[in-house]
Amino acid sequence: MDFTVIPIEKVKAAFARALALNADREAAARAAAQALGIAVEAVREVVESTSEATA
Repeated sequence: MDFTVIPIEKVKAAFARALALNADREAAARAAAQALGIAVEAVREVVESTSEATA
């Protein structure tokens, strides 16, 4: 099984770009995941963990 490390900053940036195009957070997570070739759950985890850290 091959693994690719994607920096958290790259995931957050992809999510932010997708969110700017579509205000729906779930659709933005799906778009970011597709663009990066990772699971939607991974994007959600990064976004939720950074949201909780800043709250």
